[in-house]
Amino acid sequence: MRTIRLATPWVVLALVIGGSISWIRRPGDFAGYVVVGDLVLAGHDIYRDCPPGLNTWPPFFSLLCVPLALLARPTPYLARGVWLALNVMLLWATLKCLIRLVYHAELRLRAVTIGVSLASPEAFIPIILCYRFILGNFDHLQVNIVIFACAVAGLLWYVRGHNLGGGVLLGLAAALKVMPILFVPYFVYRRRLRVAAATAAAATGFSLAPILVYGWTRFIDYVGAWRQALAIGWGVGKMNQSVYAMLDRFLGHGIRPGHTPVLDVLPESGDRSVQFGMVAILTLLTVAVCWLFRGREEADSPASLAEYSIIFIVSALFGPLAWKAYLVVLLCPSMLLIGLLRRGHLSTATRRVVVAALAIYFVLAGLTTPGILGKHLAGTLEMLSATTMATLVLLVLLLWLRPRLRADRYGEIR
Repeated sequence: MRTIRLATPWVVLALVIGGSISWIRRPGDFAGYVVVGDLVLAGHDIYRDCPPGLNTWPPFFSLLCVPLALLARPTPYLARGVWLALNVMLLWATLKCLIRLVYHAELRLRAVTIGVSLASPEAFIPIILCYRFILGNFDHLQVNIVIFACAVAGLLWYVRGHNLGGGVLLGLAAALKVMPILFVPYFVYRRRLRVAAATAAAATGFSLAPILVYGWTRFIDYVGAWRQALAIGWGVGKMNQSVYAMLDRFLGHGIRPGHTPVLDVLPESGDRSVQFGMVAILTLLTVAVCWLFRGREEADSPASLAEYSIIFIVSALFGPLAWKAYLVVLLCPSMLLIGLLRRGHLSTATRRVVVAALAIYFVLAGLTTPGILGKHLAGTLEMLSATTMATLVLLVLLLWLRPRLRADRYGEIR
């Protein structure tokens, strides 16, 4: 065991270097960031002068694309290398923040007497549980790790009593991609009005910042163009693992086991039963959350961490689009659940439920890896929403577990 812990940092370093050699060759979503940045620098329209469907990001995001476009001018490999390095650093920072939230300890690369090492089960198992989604961000050079890092750091600041700083970071995350804005109504419901106001104000301020560059008229035009780009939709092909896409495939297109075409592109069916189903699910989920989130809890209690985890899952899974890379947010619930198991705070019956749910989640999520079952079978499972169902298993587990988490973090959880 000691040898494994000592070797882990070197193995991780080798994997990062080896992976980067492959990732840096792929344009991925990063190519779109560079295109948008070049359009800003050239003074062109960042939506209408783009290839159709390329720019679906809010206007604020385009400003962050400018330095990436500048770095790509000598060679795209420079920009991709910097982007990969940034994501590695932010992933490490996110893991450190999560360890502080869950264990109130420091994360270290090497095994030490004080703190948690990268090779310890507390850190290593959550990474394994989410490896598919972490690698997806590096494979496609996406921005989700950046957004998740801002959100988790914001939560850590809030937990430590820095409402303004926490709200600013959460607002920045929401301005980059709307999903984290769901923390605002959560904080309002929890009567954490200072951090709710700070998050909403920061999200608004960052979102309006492009006015300083584009002016009011062009900014308003860009907001309209952005909304039009969103209205076009992304379809409900196999890569889209949102709950909406799952319902549309099942109810709208009649996809079922034994009748499962593997399609990257599948237009929305327009079937009303999909909209009704989505409204019904969201209504039931909202009622359940309001009922289960009762009672006053400390911001750093296991109950509150479960609530943050639920908000992360809902924000990633219940929009019209959910690429698998969005689910990097599952690091938060994975870290919490492993922490509860490792600390021995769960009763025997509850522990069995948690272990069983994690096993089901891991198998369902891992089966879509092309190298395990083959590309066609993995695609079939994606059309059947295996990843969506795996994530819903965690969501249901957290909802079931939430009332069992007591404010006394050192007591047994029934």
